[in-house]
Amino acid sequence: MRVLLQTAELLELFGEAVECRSDGPCSPEFNMRCDWERLQACARSPEIPPLLRFYAWRPWAVSLGMHQREDALDLERCHQHGIAVVRRPTGGRAVLHAEEITYAVVVRLGHRTPQELYQRIHQRIAIGLTRLSGHPIAFALTTESVRHPWHRRSAACFTSFARSELSLEGRKLVGSAQRILQGVVLQHGSILLGDAHLLLADLLAVGTEAEREALRSWLAVRSASLQSITGRLISYSEAVAALWESFCGVPFPGQTQETVSGIGSSSA
Repeated sequence: MRVLLQTAELLELFGEAVECRSDGPCSPEFNMRCDWERLQACARSPEIPPLLRFYAWRPWAVSLGMHQREDALDLERCHQHGIAVVRRPTGGRAVLHAEEITYAVVVRLGHRTPQELYQRIHQRIAIGLTRLSGHPIAFALTTESVRHPWHRRSAACFTSFARSELSLEGRKLVGSAQRILQGVVLQHGSILLGDAHLLLADLLAVGTEAEREALRSWLAVRSASLQSITGRLISYSEAVAALWESFCGVPFPGQTQETVSGIGSSSA
């Protein structure tokens, strides 16, 4: 579902009419290609409208950061679990896209700094997720107090915080990354609905099983899902409706009944 919208809420963030889309579950290759190609198109032409997009993943996949080494993953384990591997056009660490809703924003930077835009997008997400979960979503202001050995050396995105990332009761709920091209910003990120992201500990290349277990424990401590707070798996359709309204200021015009549970790997 896609529509061109121009509301007060969208104008505040984007400054112009926005193509708003809910694509539901799509292939990993399509998801990354769609985000990257829209960034390129907006950088080439001011006639191309900015983008607000929500989607999920079929099959489930690990995305690597733009500059991350592929040997961070155990590719044989990924294959055994039916997990695809794709590279993001943005930086950062590995993310397992499973029980989540993913957002993408392509917007012209204008007079704002990338960090200001990062925080403003996260503010909209926080509003939607607070309403959806009934729990206050907070900004992570710093990473300096973190001293666990997995914080700096882990290849997993959800073991670390960056400034202005979103957390739930001190645990990371949303992982986001940016790419800037000729004054246009792509920001996309994963919003954890369920706990299937913890499987990432089984997919990374680590030295020993003891280290793998330590990583699994650290990932569980440092990350949170809406399911872990609400006690149920929030559906894709519930999440997109809440986020659509927080970004656009109007109700979501369509309904998607499919949840993100079980749409990915054959073994999940």
